[in-house]
Amino acid sequence: MRWRHFTAMLLLPVWIGGVSAWAADPAALKKLQSKRSCLKCDLSGAQLAKQNLSRKNLSGSNLKKVDLSDAKLNMSVLNKVKLSGAKLPGADLTGVTAKRLKGYGLKFSKVNLSYTNFSKADLAAADFRGAKLKGVDFSGADLSWTDFRGCNLGSSNLSGANIEGADFRGAKIGSVRGKRKAKNGHLAVGWK
Repeated sequence: MRWRHFTAMLLLPVWIGGVSAWAADPAALKKLQSKRSCLKCDLSGAQLAKQNLSRKNLSGSNLKKVDLSDAKLNMSVLNKVKLSGAKLPGADLTGVTAKRLKGYGLKFSKVNLSYTNFSKADLAAADFRGAKLKGVDFSGADLSWTDFRGCNLGSSNLSGANIEGADFRGAKIGSVRGKRKAKNGHLAVGWK
């Protein structure tokens, strides 16, 4: 009987200001809701779906396994953020500055990434199918083994980006800027 109560207590989420979290630091959640910046905050596992986080500075924060479904993060600063395992469907990341972001294997389906700055970000094995990618800066980013099938990369910058093994089949890449590279000779599929 005691074990059931103990287990139930462990599984209950923490609720702060309309935001729930399993592993996020409660003080960090409170700071996120009340301040413009939450630098180096531990928000891992937080439930931030449908939240308006526009123009917030979350640089250096841990956002691993965060639910950002349908969240608004437009014009936010996410430099050096750890975002692996996050849920992003329907999120608005328009104009976000996310230099050196760590986002291995992210799924950007139905995410608006227009004019986002991903320079030197680690986006290896990410899935960009269905994302809006107009004017995205991928300069120096690790895009190895990413999936860009059917994407419109119009006016995006891939200068110095690692596109080794990336899949560009059916993608519109005519106006993409910059020289790309494949580090180990595994050329991108669909790149002409």
